[in-house]
Amino acid sequence: METIQQQLNALQTSVKRQRFAIIALAGIIVAGAFVAAVRPVGDATFDKITCKGWKVVDGDGKQRIAAATLAGGQAFVHLFDTDRKLRISAETFDDGTAGVKWYDKEEKVRIKTSTFAEGDAIVQWRDKDGMLRILAGTYADGQAGVQWFDKNKNCRIAATTSDDGTVILPTQDLNPPKKP
Repeated sequence: METIQQQLNALQTSVKRQRFAIIALAGIIVAGAFVAAVRPVGDATFDKITCKGWKVVDGDGKQRIAAATLAGGQAFVHLFDTDRKLRISAETFDDGTAGVKWYDKEEKVRIKTSTFAEGDAIVQWRDKDGMLRILAGTYADGQAGVQWFDKNKNCRIAATTSDDGTVILPTQDLNPPKKP
């Protein structure tokens, strides 16, 4: 039993580090995009720019970064690759939700992070088809957990801790495959 607790403690520490790293990376990306967008070109000089949206283009005129505020309190920054495919999206909403998504070359979400006004925070890892495969979260009520899903959307393993420290770790498969 002590080995399971040690593994859960290591897993919780890993989830916290990953969440911090993803949030830090999102901040760096957004800050870098902003710095790149407001840097004057040629002889232009700006003290302040106020706008509801902007775009940054590369040397070929292809849009690479878009940022805007929308009605209802939403704000976003989108980063595109050289083929104009969405690769990273950072968004905030007026309800307190914020998130960052990373997309593959086919524009399928591969990693999604979200924070919510009530205090929940989650990270999702998705496969090449965009299907949820791993979900890790910390919740306002004190619980934390990780779930692993198979390609048929079945939760195969779930490891959680409650706010009182109780460990919940199923010892058998929750959704065993059906035998032919």
